[in-house]
Amino acid sequence: MSTVVFVHAHPDDEALLTSGTMARLSAHGHRVVLVMATDGAAGLVSQEVASDGDVAATRQAELATSGRALGVSAFHQLGYSDSGLAGDAVVGPGQHRFADAEVDHVAAELVSIFEAESADVVVGYDRSGGYGHPDHIQVHHTVRRAAEIYTFAPLLEATLPREPMLRVVKLIYAQRWAVPALGGLDIETWRTAYTPRDKIDYRVDVRPNITQKRASLAAHASQATADDGPRTLSALLKLPKPIFKWVLGREYFHKVLAGDGAQPGLLGELFGPRYEPRRRKVARN
Repeated sequence: MSTVVFVHAHPDDEALLTSGTMARLSAHGHRVVLVMATDGAAGLVSQEVASDGDVAATRQAELATSGRALGVSAFHQLGYSDSGLAGDAVVGPGQHRFADAEVDHVAAELVSIFEAESADVVVGYDRSGGYGHPDHIQVHHTVRRAAEIYTFAPLLEATLPREPMLRVVKLIYAQRWAVPALGGLDIETWRTAYTPRDKIDYRVDVRPNITQKRASLAAHASQATADDGPRTLSALLKLPKPIFKWVLGREYFHKVLAGDGAQPGLLGELFGPRYEPRRRKVARN
């Protein structure tokens, strides 16, 4: 039995990026530990959800439901406030935005968790923080710093292949004439989002665990709608099951650090064989 520690920025990030892998590991008898950096209080929610009271409490309850669906063995909350998409979320007295925290301080908190859990593998975020959210970028920096101190575990970074994501974003942007809200979509951000396909080391087939992944996404009901309309999570959950399985049936990881003294073959056992992306054929004249 191995222990894999996943560090995420906000409740629902675990559902979108790594829930299938977490469920897969748990089903195979491994310990899955989830570390959540923020309370998610700056997430976009409808006025109806906001008026019910404490958004942070709602999101924590949703996270607990997601964790049960995935077989999470242990939770750790770092207790920082959600920084918001622009990094300027308003926080209350005594609260601190995660994006403003000292990297070394957060890294020390993470090292304590890794030691307490005897982490065999650590998972953080890629260099771009996916699509560039300041809290995601902070996860990247703090987990990488912690993994440089806690050298007993390999470090993987959860990500997506950049090239197909960019193609999808361009396709969506091309429809902005029909959906004016798409006019604000920033194509340039997506040119450097996530990780180039040839830098990805593991592609995990989570189709056997797609029911748990769907349950994890569904747990985060507060993130399914906002006052300006449905959101990505809602659109994914409305996909027919075969298409949902096809779209979300694989998860991707980039290996950063090998980890001193890590068990030989451990990553292959936990995450499958190394990913060898197929190269796109170039037409010849």
